[in-house]
Amino acid sequence: MRDFDEPSRAAGPGVVADGPAGAPTILVIDPAGEALHDEIPATWRDLTDRLRVVWLRVPAAPGWQSTVDAVLTKHSDENHPVLDVVSSGPIAADVLALVREHEDLVRSVLLVDPEVPVDEPFAQVVVRSHKAPDDRIPPPLPLGHPDVVFGVVKALNAFE
Repeated sequence: MRDFDEPSRAAGPGVVADGPAGAPTILVIDPAGEALHDEIPATWRDLTDRLRVVWLRVPAAPGWQSTVDAVLTKHSDENHPVLDVVSSGPIAADVLALVREHEDLVRSVLLVDPEVPVDEPFAQVVVRSHKAPDDRIPPPLPLGHPDVVFGVVKALNAFE
């Protein structure tokens, strides 16, 4: 398992967002703290013409659970919110617990390399690393990785 406690990951914004307001929203809760430079990772930018991507950088947001709660509560004011949550690895259990409190608002939780079994009806694993000797990236796969974006898009397309 990779170490996400590097001091450089705690620098920068806690939350970055891109995409049209009022569009279906993807809340990415990133334990690795990508999106260091006030914008979402480049691999996700093509999605922002039709989706709102809100990227929460856990190392830069020590109270990330309350930030997630605030984002989810904000969507409760919308008539028909479409909100999907993406997260990974070591915080999957915490994310599932938070979403359980807002099940009426969240359409799905899409997980990458979760460290817990996934048995919630609203949750699914979209990417799992294969632990092979030739893997250059240890699990969990970074949420900015193209395979993650592909898995998320595939899952979202299945809802339509």
